Amino acid sequence: MAAAMALALLLAWPDGVFAADKKVGNDKGSAVLAGDVIRWLLPWRVGLTLRYAAEDYDDERDGDSRERTRVTGIETVSIREARDDGYLQAWSFADTRFEVLEGEPAAADVMQGFMESLADLELQVELDGAGNYAGIRNLAGISARMRPAMERAISASVESGLAAMDAGQEATTDPAALQAARAAADEAMAGMLDRLVSPDVLGPLLSEDAVRYNDFVGAELEDGVEYAVDVDLENPLSGGSLPARVTFGVHLRESDPDDVFLEWTTRVDPEAAAAAARNFAGMLLESMPEEAAAQLPAQMPAELSIIESGFVLFRRSTGVVEMLEATRTVRAGGELKVERRRMRLLDGDHAHEWAGDGPPTPAEAPADAA
Repeated sequence: MAAAMALALLLAWPDGVFAADKKVGNDKGSAVLAGDVIRWLLPWRVGLTLRYAAEDYDDERDGDSRERTRVTGIETVSIREARDDGYLQAWSFADTRFEVLEGEPAAADVMQGFMESLADLELQVELDGAGNYAGIRNLAGISARMRPAMERAISASVESGLAAMDAGQEATTDPAALQAARAAADEAMAGMLDRLVSPDVLGPLLSEDAVRYNDFVGAELEDGVEYAVDVDLENPLSGGSLPARVTFGVHLRESDPDDVFLEWTTRVDPEAAAAAARNFAGMLLESMPEEAAAQLPAQMPAELSIIESGFVLFRRSTGVVEMLEATRTVRAGGELKVERRRMRLLDGDHAHEWAGDGPPTPAEAPADAA
């Protein structure tokens, strides 16, 4: 059970472990191109403000059980500074709502409270001179805000779980046993919280959207050509890196040649991903009984399939992002977790709509993929 919990936590925080830092567009764009070359123009100027409808949809299945949750809101991206060596891009969030679509509804109040406690938080993203992601300026301040908020949310979840455990017993659970379980949970979570809010973990966790949004700005790519590059993805939770292959390319929308789709797929090496999961689980189990840690190798999968596919739709004439969508599929043993992230520009001169409101479609299982 402890190893399964550790794996679930790993899959719940994929941004820090598997964020595809695809610094490859400009490298590929430096080659000699023969066809129609599409350059993603740098759109940034001080005062530019863009509002997006945003959605994060998670669909997790384990055997016959299924949990589906969705977070919606309005996200605003604005440029505060424009210098010769870079830009300051501010992300702010409003009207955030957490919904439990299927599964245990008790988590809804905890998550909604967590998000409301951070409603005024602003992410100050540093971009380099080319307009690509460089870092988070106010990371220390965000860490100081997030730790107590995360601690309250986790404590509430633990209390809910202990109450459910007590209610599920035929006789009332021994108060001493409940107290011991609470103390063990607090001890295990304290170390994890310290790790999660450390700069080398929290930075990648918070920056994934900014990386996707900015990483290919300035790239020059040939229309209709598929590029491929092997990369090493940072793994801050348990150290080291994860080898992956990224394929990507651009194509014009036939009905509007000013609309450009940049599409990508990232496939993480499954054996390396499983090893990272085992290392992370081991870190969480250090404070638990030896017999629980001894069960870890038998409970963890030999391979962990992680595939992310997505697209950015941007305006060729301005470089402004009008839509962004990314779907990550994680398979581990009999578990399946699919996460979809979407952004859609509001207040533009022509509207784009999402394909639908249903659950995200998982990527094909590796054995079935062509």
